[in-house]
Amino acid sequence: MATSNTGVRARITRVLGVVLLSIAAIALSGAQPAAAAQSCTGQQQSNVCITTTDIGGGLYHVTLGIDFRIGRAAAQQIIDAPGEPFTGAVFEVDATLGYLFSMPVIGVGASDDAGLSADFQLVVPRIWLDEDAGSAVDTVRGRIRLLDSRVNRVITFHTPPLSQIF
Repeated sequence: MATSNTGVRARITRVLGVVLLSIAAIALSGAQPAAAAQSCTGQQQSNVCITTTDIGGGLYHVTLGIDFRIGRAAAQQIIDAPGEPFTGAVFEVDATLGYLFSMPVIGVGASDDAGLSADFQLVVPRIWLDEDAGSAVDTVRGRIRLLDSRVNRVITFHTPPLSQIF
């Protein structure tokens, strides 16, 4: 009889442990909801956006994106040319347009609707966005540069400023 009681207790303890771990995981994931902020130009010819999302643990997911409406054929010519057509970076805005960090390109595409599109993503520590330590609100903006190989020129696009407490 003692053996069966020990087995029952062990099973109950295991079940309770699984239930408590599940409840703890749900509570912890709900304790740190992702907070996102976005700023876009909304222009017809070229829409450029920056998004920052607090992913917890002092980290932010930063995204830059562009839709440059030049037509699918022209966009494909730029994509097919040798080299990477886009570079991206984030800058502080409060005092001067000071460089904070570069953004890697994660995707480039051509479509009838958006024309030439590019996406940049990076997870950074909060301190990289806290460009003027001590101030309550920080202001950053994205810059995307495109090497238009059809005419051998660089076109620079800026997002509107994004103000947030980092």
